[in-house]
Amino acid sequence: MSSFEPEQLGRRNASGQIARQLRNAITQGVWQPGERLPTEQELAVTFDVARATAREGLKLLSATGLVVSARGSNGGTFVTVPDAEDVAEQLSDAISLWYRAGNVSVHDVDEARWVLEMHCVELAARRRTDADLEAIRRPVEASRDLSMDMADWLDLDLEFHTAITRAAKNKILELAMTSVHLARPATNSVFVEYLDRTRITEQHDAIHRAIAAADPEGAQAAFQRHVTYLDETRHVALRDTSAADVLVATLPELGHADVAERPGA
Repeated sequence: MSSFEPEQLGRRNASGQIARQLRNAITQGVWQPGERLPTEQELAVTFDVARATAREGLKLLSATGLVVSARGSNGGTFVTVPDAEDVAEQLSDAISLWYRAGNVSVHDVDEARWVLEMHCVELAARRRTDADLEAIRRPVEASRDLSMDMADWLDLDLEFHTAITRAAKNKILELAMTSVHLARPATNSVFVEYLDRTRITEQHDAIHRAIAAADPEGAQAAFQRHVTYLDETRHVALRDTSAADVLVATLPELGHADVAERPGA
């Protein structure tokens, strides 16, 4: 079985343990994309379990997207490269649950966003395409309509920042920013009533123009002005409470059903 060295199984959840050991072996390069894993029977012998237990372990492994199964004489379970969208979706679900159950603060989210997006705007200014610029510009222009309700406007805000992340052309940064964006509906609820939408739209426009001009330093400076305004606004909203003391898990998720229509701040 390649260079795979199985560990002795515990008494409980043998199929889950098998799936974890196989997953770790795949991520460590024991089997490469396209290579076939041992059969159910081979795994049953290796782990000294019933074939049905080995089969369940392969099913659990398949749910991670690391392998695919094929039938026929040349069939079996093969290592594959997970689709980027599937990875992002799984990551999103896990992080959403983590936010709701953990002790992540608003300050944690703000700090991570600043570190990550500061690099994203710089890379976007260097790497953006015409299609990227259009994707960034569209929500800026649409957000000038102050008659839309706040939830729709916040959707455009997220679309704008997501477009910048994609324009950076770095999949790792994109996945990392996904975790930040997932928390933003909740963290926005802290100060949404204090936001000046016109001012934010102009700040977004300044970021867009710097990226369009292929000006990395200008894009970073424009982004810094934007987050400075958000920090100041959140400070006013929280007054005597520090963002480090406000946990994301305690905040309502800001959605279409939770925000009344407002003409603008």
